[in-house]
Amino acid sequence: MQRPVLAPLALASALLLAAASAHAEPAADQTKPGYVQLFGTALFGDGLRFNNPYRLATPLGATAESVSRTATYVDLGIAATLGSPLGFQHGLAVRASFATEGIQQAVIAPSYLLWRRWRGVAAYARAGLPIVLTPDTTFGLEGGLGAVWFVRGALGVTGELVGDLFYGAGTREVQTPAYPVLSAEVGLTIAYEVLP
Repeated sequence: MQRPVLAPLALASALLLAAASAHAEPAADQTKPGYVQLFGTALFGDGLRFNNPYRLATPLGATAESVSRTATYVDLGIAATLGSPLGFQHGLAVRASFATEGIQQAVIAPSYLLWRRWRGVAAYARAGLPIVLTPDTTFGLEGGLGAVWFVRGALGVTGELVGDLFYGAGTREVQTPAYPVLSAEVGLTIAYEVLP
């Protein structure tokens, strides 16, 4: 009497194991090495400068020492990430920013990129070392938090909040001043998947 009971149990166990292994195969394929994502970004931004030693012409407060508005700028970038498409991906990004008003200024910012996508929405964080190329060469620290809403599979609307701390030319009061800047950017991201 035990054999008829064991046979269906053995068959059911074998079917469950086969179904589980078949279900696990696509997930394993999506996490195997070699998955790369490439990105291109085009953003437009503006910001606030919280140290105004040169009494710039765009103070927002009642006095010349108040917070001032930065020049509007265009930010173009490329990036690449590695990792599971279903989890966090790590990579590198390079951004180039160009002022669109006032003094001509160019900044290049190589940075580390942490990326995570959930279907039509993605979030990311950047940490880098921006280098001001013109008009005077200097450097700083940069951190950014952003989100992308993919309106199509590879094309997304992007918003990013960026914090910078630049070191600049000295004044009579401070030999090596620091210039904190907080900026907001909006634009587009194009993503391209390189499948293994």
